[in-house]
Amino acid sequence: MQKSPCTWGAAGSSISNSGKMSTEAYQIEKSENGVVVRTTSFRTERRSVLHSGIFNRELASSLAAGAVMVIMGFFFALYFRITVVHFIAAVFVFAALFILFRMYAFREAVLETTFDMEKKTIRVLLKRTMGSRRQLYPMDALAGIRIHHLSMEPENMDAVKLVEKVAVQHGTVIPGFGKVEDFYFVELDFREKKIVIFSARDRQGAESFVDELRSSLTEVLPPVVWES
Repeated sequence: MQKSPCTWGAAGSSISNSGKMSTEAYQIEKSENGVVVRTTSFRTERRSVLHSGIFNRELASSLAAGAVMVIMGFFFALYFRITVVHFIAAVFVFAALFILFRMYAFREAVLETTFDMEKKTIRVLLKRTMGSRRQLYPMDALAGIRIHHLSMEPENMDAVKLVEKVAVQHGTVIPGFGKVEDFYFVELDFREKKIVIFSARDRQGAESFVDELRSSLTEVLPPVVWES
């Protein structure tokens, strides 16, 4: 089966073949049997303060790798005399553990949407570190592919001001904290149920995604699907 080259597109920018994935990115892969869309940007929820400003996957990977190194160092110290060579080796082991934890234990969830021409189905598969979730729909049940705008305002401004005040006192700034967050998400409309398959922070990013998807699905879906 021949497949066209995979293209990664970043929301709000031009599509490139570099293979690099930004925060809001998608991959569209076309084959003889249909089209597969993969993305790590599909959430339409407010980012937590800890996750966006303080806690992230890199920090979690560092902490996990550091914990393993402490445990290994404790057992090595019981039976061996620690030398400079061991410290140098520990740096390389820590780096390897960090990469492994980041790639496998703390990797981002991926949403995969498959438009199967042969089976006339649309499969939405959520791939996570711990388990996955799959939904299957008949292709003729798709009523449209729409772009919707969602604006989320802070629910407790007093708490926001308090956190910002404490952060300033400690010389820390949390980017975007307490601001209105906008989402432009692309969803599959099955009339009774709507499934989000991509989310961008600006309308241009969502429109670029839809344009690329339309060009790949021209022969698969009827024109009425793309009408607003």
